[in-house]
Amino acid sequence: MKTTSYDIIVVGGGPVGSYTAWLLAREGFHVGIFEKNPEIGKNINCTGIISTECFRQYDLPENTVIRPIVSVKAVAPSGDSLKYQAASPFAYVVRRDMFDRAIHKRAEQAGAVTHLGSGVKEIAVTRDAFSIKTGKAGKEETFSSEVGIIATGFEMHALPGIPERPGEFFFGAQTEVGMEDMEDVEVYFGEKIAPGSFSWIVPTNDRKAKIGLLTRNNPASFLRKFMKSRHISGRVTPGESPIKCSPVPTTTIPKSYADRLVVVGEAAGQVKATTGGGIYFGLLCSEIAADTILNAFRQGNFTEKVLRAYDKAWRSRLAPELKAGLRLKNIYSMLSDRQIDFLIDLARKDGIMPVIERAGFDWHKDIITHIIRHLMPKNFFRK
Repeated sequence: MKTTSYDIIVVGGGPVGSYTAWLLAREGFHVGIFEKNPEIGKNINCTGIISTECFRQYDLPENTVIRPIVSVKAVAPSGDSLKYQAASPFAYVVRRDMFDRAIHKRAEQAGAVTHLGSGVKEIAVTRDAFSIKTGKAGKEETFSSEVGIIATGFEMHALPGIPERPGEFFFGAQTEVGMEDMEDVEVYFGEKIAPGSFSWIVPTNDRKAKIGLLTRNNPASFLRKFMKSRHISGRVTPGESPIKCSPVPTTTIPKSYADRLVVVGEAAGQVKATTGGGIYFGLLCSEIAADTILNAFRQGNFTEKVLRAYDKAWRSRLAPELKAGLRLKNIYSMLSDRQIDFLIDLARKDGIMPVIERAGFDWHKDIITHIIRHLMPKNFFRK
């Protein structure tokens, strides 16, 4: 069996994998991208919300933007609501298929080679190489490199040869429907709507919106019930889009590196526990991964002793945010509808808006700290 060699192999052609490939290919490395789907941007289940901060920091493709987001309305189980209105856009809704292809195009223009429809069946690490096996029995191909990058997104079934996958996760369910005259992003809370998490409505244009939710069990069933609920049923025109379901990690893997190997993005659990969003954190960590790998090439040393610098750096940057998000998620999972109503009513009176404005769209630790310290009295859980 013939073996094709690269300097670096990236498993996964999503935005985080493609961005990492671009960072390394532009430095002159021979990079191979292996994507299981027959085309980039295929089979995506994502709302497509990316902050303006993320767009600026990573010079993301503006031609993929559908619309800006300037307001969010949080709706309590009782129907009472709290609205945040910004003076200017704080996020954009993007066409994820176009977005993924635009990031991937950068990698190819820098010299990366893409293998589409190439699901990785086996990963092996030896003293001398990182290698993968693709294809079906009888038509298998082997590829090797000095180092491998796992950027597959969150996979329910871990591939042989890679570190553990995140241990805790929700399921996200989403579909597109007809819904006219939508201006705000709307977020709904409640035990009967999305127990332990929330549901959302995100307008994509004047006549359509994405409706979805996160929950631990039966996501499609909860989504159908939500679309028929008193909150939104009168505004929804069911479309032909199917309900897509996919897992979303809420915890990180214990170790995101090994000899000749690093794991980035959702595969490492680099996702906001509060919203399930992973693009910003994934891109941030891909830059750290690329810097670490460049250093490994300079040293000619691809052992975990060198690559652990990646794990240490991204956890130092994101750990406070990830821990705060997980803490809020765990507290929220214990709340009754009555307590959620109380919190949203109190937030409306408390003056939380300046805290939200200072924190920004992607950084939630200060908001979470404010909620826990100022909106939850000592006897809160007796309510």
